[in-house]
Amino acid sequence: MARSDPTLSSPSVLLIVVVVVLSLLAPSCYDIEASVFDALRSGDFSVRNPFVECFGECLVKRAGFMNDDYTFNRDTITRFTSRFVSRENSAVVYDRCTADVTPTVCATAFEVYQCIYEHIYAKWSTRK
Repeated sequence: MARSDPTLSSPSVLLIVVVVVLSLLAPSCYDIEASVFDALRSGDFSVRNPFVECFGECLVKRAGFMNDDYTFNRDTITRFTSRFVSRENSAVVYDRCTADVTPTVCATAFEVYQCIYEHIYAKWSTRK
C-alpha cells in the first residue's frame, strides 16, 4: 500500500500492529494474566506493578528497542513509529521519551514504552 493510503492513517492500525507485536513477543517473556495483557496492548497502563514492568522490559528488549545497558535504539524505534506518524514526529517522540531516563530495572523500559505509545497515538492525526 502507498504511504498515503487512508487505511494506514487510522489509529486502529496502530492498535493492530501493537497487538501483533505483543502477541508474537509475549510468549517468550513472562506469563501474565490475559486481562493485564489485553489492557497493555490497548494502551491501558493502569495495570502497572513490578511484574508488569518486567514484562514490558522483556518485550521492549525483544523488539530491539532497548539494550541490556538501558540505552535505546533510535533507528529501530523511529523506523517502527514512522509507520504511524511522520519521521519528524517519530524523532521528536523518541527524543522526548528517552531523554533524561534513569536506568531502573524493569521500570525504565515500561515508562519509555508508555511514553512512546501515548505520544504516537496523540500525534496520529499529524501523519503525512
